[in-house]
Amino acid sequence: MRLLDFLKFYLVMLTLLFLGMSLFSLSTEQKVLIFLLATLASPTLFRHFLRLRGVRKGDLVLVSYSQRSQFGTIFQKELGRALSQGKEGEVIEVELPGRVAKGEVKSVGGFVFPPEVSLLFYEEAKAERRREH
Repeated sequence: MRLLDFLKFYLVMLTLLFLGMSLFSLSTEQKVLIFLLATLASPTLFRHFLRLRGVRKGDLVLVSYSQRSQFGTIFQKELGRALSQGKEGEVIEVELPGRVAKGEVKSVGGFVFPPEVSLLFYEEAKAERRREH
């Protein structure tokens, strides 16, 4: 899912790197070494970029919650869409199929997985919200 975002980040990073290298006279070996170091560092830089960016309105998020049943506690995860923005540890509003809820951002995700939000409570039904606007 976020692999495309990583590729965009990588291309922008390489563009800035090549622009920076064009300002200095470097040997071919030095240019190759700088390119390899930037390529190896790009996954770590992307994770830091995701932490700075946080969750934006409209992003897909993985909502985790637990439900009590007669058989015990069931842990579930489902996809939702962020209705507000926030960073790790902040509370955001999330739209789930048929309902709106609030949850705490637990992680900002990675290359494949979307940000994870821990459900705190359901706010209101989605149909009721439409009638207000």
